[in-house]
Amino acid sequence: MCGRLTLIKDDLDGVASSLQATVSPEARAAYRPHYNIAPTARHPVLRLAPGTPEVRLETWGFLRPGSPGKPPGLTINARAETAPFLALFRQGFAHHRCVVIADGFYEWRGPKGAREPLWLSRQDGDLLLLAGLSDRPMNEPGGRFTILTTAPNQLVAAIHNRMPALLSRENVLSWLQRPEPGLLVPAAEDILQARPVGDRVNSVKNDDPSCLLPPPATPPGQLRLF
Repeated sequence: MCGRLTLIKDDLDGVASSLQATVSPEARAAYRPHYNIAPTARHPVLRLAPGTPEVRLETWGFLRPGSPGKPPGLTINARAETAPFLALFRQGFAHHRCVVIADGFYEWRGPKGAREPLWLSRQDGDLLLLAGLSDRPMNEPGGRFTILTTAPNQLVAAIHNRMPALLSRENVLSWLQRPEPGLLVPAAEDILQARPVGDRVNSVKNDDPSCLLPPPATPPGQLRLF
């Protein structure tokens, strides 16, 4: 599962330019670096506009139909293996693919009550380009996205049993143009790194550079749980 992201780059136009894309006026006006992006946030995604791909804002999470007496649910991830066949994702997979722009994501490890957050990012500091699905065409406002996940590589398998499907820069346009299940594979082992961070990231209210600080040192004589 991928439930928290970061995008701490200062310049959204520079990010878009590196992806040979334009930026929507709304995204440009609203953008600032984020250190703890949670579901329901509006976040930059890349969509295939006529001519040139465009960075625009969409809301993280597909809405599931509610049952009698219950409100709609929120689906923030979709399994790459089954998304083409499930009613909630079928149209998105076939017609409304996107790329979720990030530079890191969080996962947690350890026993319940003592979970340790980790920030995973590229070893080279480049963007993470996550394969995603949107719930509607480009020309309809109010779009929502979900992130496709795949089996983990060895690094992530020690932390979680799923990981985001990461695209190379060379494969971004291919993914936007057509549904290619062959692109949705675990990341190579030399792509990512993981490092512990402090527990400020546990609260979605915290969204500042301190979310990426390392955890406090363990006092002498106190044993760590991990």
